[in-house]
Amino acid sequence: MGPPKIEKPADTGSTDCRDPSRGKQGERVVASQNPVTTILKTKLRPPVMVPGLVERPRLTHALQQNPQRPLTLVSAPAGYGKTTVVIQWLHASNTQPAWLQLDERQNDLRSFLNHFVSAIEMHIPVACVNTIALLQAAQMPPLGVLAETLSNDLDAIEEPFVLVLDDYHLVAEPAVHELLEDLLRYPPRSLHLVLITRHDPPLSLSALRARGWLTEIRQDALRFSQPEVRAVLQEMAGTTLSDTALAHLELEMEGWIVGLHLVGLLLRSHAEPEEFVLSLKGGSQQVQDYLLEEVISAQPAMIREHLLKISIVDQFCAALVEALTRVDGMTDAQMTGRDFLEEIRRSNLFVVPLDVQNEWYRFHHLFQNLLQGQLKRCHGNDEIAALHLRASEWYEVESLIEDSIDHALAIGDSQRAAEIVERHSRAMMNEDEWHVVEKWLARLPDAQVMNRPELLLARAWIHYYRLNVTAIPPILDQVDELMRKDPEISNLSGQVAFFRGFSELFKGDGVTSLKHINYALEHIPLTDHEFHAETEIIFGLAGQMQGELVRVTQTITGWLAAPSPLHPIRETHLLITLSFVSCIAGDPMGAAARLKRIRLVARANELEYPLAWCDYLDGIFHLQRGEVDLAIGFLKKALKRKHSQHARAAVDAIVALAIAYQLRGQTNQAEATQRTLVEFVNNLGPLFQPLADSCALRLAVMQGQSEAVQRWLGLPTPGVEVMLFWFEIPCVTRCRALIADGSAASLKTAQERLHEYAVANEAQHNTCQLIGMLCLQAVAYQKQGEQEHALNCAEKAARLAQPGGFVFPFVELGPPMAQLLIQLRSNKVGLELIDRLLSAFPHEQADSRRVDGIEQTAQVVAMPTSSLPQRTSKSINAPTDALTNRELETLELLSQRLYDKEIAKVMSISIWTVKSHVKHIYEKLHVNNRRQAVARAEELGLLAGK
Repeated sequence: MGPPKIEKPADTGSTDCRDPSRGKQGERVVASQNPVTTILKTKLRPPVMVPGLVERPRLTHALQQNPQRPLTLVSAPAGYGKTTVVIQWLHASNTQPAWLQLDERQNDLRSFLNHFVSAIEMHIPVACVNTIALLQAAQMPPLGVLAETLSNDLDAIEEPFVLVLDDYHLVAEPAVHELLEDLLRYPPRSLHLVLITRHDPPLSLSALRARGWLTEIRQDALRFSQPEVRAVLQEMAGTTLSDTALAHLELEMEGWIVGLHLVGLLLRSHAEPEEFVLSLKGGSQQVQDYLLEEVISAQPAMIREHLLKISIVDQFCAALVEALTRVDGMTDAQMTGRDFLEEIRRSNLFVVPLDVQNEWYRFHHLFQNLLQGQLKRCHGNDEIAALHLRASEWYEVESLIEDSIDHALAIGDSQRAAEIVERHSRAMMNEDEWHVVEKWLARLPDAQVMNRPELLLARAWIHYYRLNVTAIPPILDQVDELMRKDPEISNLSGQVAFFRGFSELFKGDGVTSLKHINYALEHIPLTDHEFHAETEIIFGLAGQMQGELVRVTQTITGWLAAPSPLHPIRETHLLITLSFVSCIAGDPMGAAARLKRIRLVARANELEYPLAWCDYLDGIFHLQRGEVDLAIGFLKKALKRKHSQHARAAVDAIVALAIAYQLRGQTNQAEATQRTLVEFVNNLGPLFQPLADSCALRLAVMQGQSEAVQRWLGLPTPGVEVMLFWFEIPCVTRCRALIADGSAASLKTAQERLHEYAVANEAQHNTCQLIGMLCLQAVAYQKQGEQEHALNCAEKAARLAQPGGFVFPFVELGPPMAQLLIQLRSNKVGLELIDRLLSAFPHEQADSRRVDGIEQTAQVVAMPTSSLPQRTSKSINAPTDALTNRELETLELLSQRLYDKEIAKVMSISIWTVKSHVKHIYEKLHVNNRRQAVARAEELGLLAGK
């Protein structure tokens, strides 16, 4: 089944560079409101504006000239001062930006988007909540869904803001480029995106340029002019050169600021600055190499050695410097890490401060590259490997695990990398960050994983969360083999027992399942709250399957009543388990009673996943009780959360919504929901295709589409599964179709299968599914002319349904079931539920004066289409209602990305009138937001010039 995945709320304390768990000075890491992963705070802050920079008003003016444009592109090779210019512009315009410093790790969509929204959250708290919910999903939604959700989240931000993505050239993942492409197709009105890159990104820049949506700053503009070169050298070295020397320097450096910086550093100590400048020849690359080497060689030996050693890391603080530069286990007493940082800051040695506390720094990329080259020339491979090992050890102590793995793999030490993952994977899994562990495992050689049971079990959990359960047994076999060879790793036996119990449950063997699960509960410590909570769900389901509902309920209630507060993961799992078993036992209202507390816990801890479960379960419970309008309301909410939900439950919710619409006679909505289901399942993969097919068949039965039913019956028969509380069971819907077909052979086959299913569900104490089996059996018997058997099944179903108030399994079957219920009532069967059941049928079906005519009008086992409100001639994709002239004018201004107050000013109307026009536009175009309205208007040719 794959029970709920519930995330722990993150700790948002700031940290120092020595210990990221302590809330002190350095702000090394941030666990943002988005709990998907840990983010380095230094990546989410712009570099500090250092004093003494030469002002470049021509560039800041160019950047500021069109702030309403959605995209600014600053593109030039390394060393042209791209980031500095952007910082100067933001400082000059008094703009506090959202900032993201990218690196190669953002080359997957989840990581990129997680960092993207975290950067915005640093600037605008509680932004992008819907996107964050999608990021918590076990399986990422389709790119289009992510892009639209993100765009809507951004469009909901009222105040304009700037988001800078620095070093965008490091992103090679096509999906990231596609995401930005989609975002910029209909840009959110509040967003001004700035891309800083060494080369043009693969975006439709020409289209953006043609629409006037792009500001560009390129290499030619970034080149320093002769007056700017003079100002730089004067600021850095206090040197004034002749026009001839300046012209020569400008020619050789091609306006390249890093080269000018190097010259300025060397001129500080040069006796003949003019002569030195005129001697520089050979083009910018050759001059660059020469100047960099000159700058490094001019440093004191200790500084030079420190520079080389710390070049292996991308960011550094005092403690990391000391870890890398210690000699024989001792830090050089003559220079602490902080002393070194002060020295290179004072010397202006191409260091970029990353925080206002001056804790974290990085080198300019070109300078770092040169230092790394010299390190290789000056030190042997063993010495360099020792440096990487020190870095790996330091990062691991500071809980910066990905950095630790990076440095282990940088020297080919896959064994250490595997040991790091082994030590930290369980903690990450317990924080529900299994997809991070998945990335770690993917970086390890398979041989390292196959001999480590901890890593094998981590892989098994990942398959479990992805519902790829068939991949788990071979992993367990390998773990068993390793445990036989090494008894000391028996502490993992609880996890193995969990997977064995899980497997047996879904074979329908509750006895064996419960045996394994009881063992797992004893051997999985409560500190592993994620694993323990998953085990407790299977404990509940297996116990219910064995008829131990009372014991299961009492046990779980006792756990919930523990004197110390429960971890939110465990508490929510336990409450959901009680809902599951109550529903299976035929008590949907008892199950629903648990949902209130789940919602309280989930909202208090900002947990999206259990809220999705609540919407689904509430919808199913109300539908089973015949409260269709309430069910539709909850199921529509579940549909909106489908990407945040357990995949099987999300699919089940969409099926239930389609069937609920059809029960209401809303065929258009039912079919639209079915199309949504098909699209959703196509993205999930083939595992869920039988459920989409089954929904289509079930709708065909309800709509009386006999030809469609016949076509579906020609397909292979679905397999039998443990039915639990699921609404849609393909093998059962196939029986619905066989009964609808009505031939003797079909009815016989349906009856045999239904008997088998009923016996299995009765043995498993699954009252919820048994009621449905009996209802179908009753109608099958009726069609075969076996009225007594039909009435017996109908009465048994009604007696089981009465305590929980089940209505839907009867009403779905339409006139044939109504006839049986009327007959039961005339036989004086004393069940209060029968009158309630009959009242839920359309009047003409439940009228006892028309008993003889019911069978004649019912050609299929369902409420026939003729008895339902008919489909209107207006389809979902029908032409829009005519927009008024003022609405068209408003729509045109929406397309120009104006705010409501700006539209009101242009049209000389109140902001409330604007909101009214916008509301009517949404209704007439059948859309939900501005982005969709503009896109729909373009499709219909409603915008001028489109």
